[in-house]
Amino acid sequence: MNVRVIESLIPSDPYMNLAVEEALNNVEVDKPVMRFWVNKPAVVLGRFEDILSEVNVEYCLSNDVAIVRRHSGGGTVYHDEGNLNITLVLPRSYGGRLTLCYDILKDVLVSTLNSLGLKNITTTSNEVLVNDKKVSGMAGSLTKYSLLCHSTLLVSSDLTKLRSSLRRLKKEVTTLSSEVGYYTTIEEVYTYLIKSLNEVFLWRIFIDDLTVDEVKLAEELYLSKYLRDSWNFKT
Repeated sequence: MNVRVIESLIPSDPYMNLAVEEALNNVEVDKPVMRFWVNKPAVVLGRFEDILSEVNVEYCLSNDVAIVRRHSGGGTVYHDEGNLNITLVLPRSYGGRLTLCYDILKDVLVSTLNSLGLKNITTTSNEVLVNDKKVSGMAGSLTKYSLLCHSTLLVSSDLTKLRSSLRRLKKEVTTLSSEVGYYTTIEEVYTYLIKSLNEVFLWRIFIDDLTVDEVKLAEELYLSKYLRDSWNFKT
């Protein structure tokens, strides 16, 4: 299977990154797309989440933690330079079940964590856990163009800042660094992910950039939606 990979491992603007996610879900795709990306510190709300129930707004505003709402559903999560975001986009020819998207992405993550030597890995419908602690959560969106699911992967995130930014945690969390017993970098984990795609799943990877149309739509969404408090702070 040919898979287009878009890689951006330098921490960047969370508002633009979430605009790119929506753009990728609203353009024609003829093959699977995987995007690997990293945000500067941010709390990312699901489309329907209540900000006052989920986010410690005062802490975030005082500690340079952006607050941004994504176009997909699901819960509220914390991103920073130690969290790797992984997005999978499938053409609508794959059907209309988001669970397929989740299952593929979970299989990729579990294979990668096995390669890192981790044990006691379990999954739920939209999570990956190590020793019963969450390292990855997923959300998804279905449009007429594609199925999209995206996941966090807590590699070396600041868990103190994570807990301070969120009003509640539905599950205890951990990082890959904590579980493997040494500091693990985003770049190292990305290398293992690509190796898993090539060697375990036998995907034919080609590295690509965003297209002109994807950039144009993302920039439009960035200005008209993701920079606006009316979207990010709606209750």
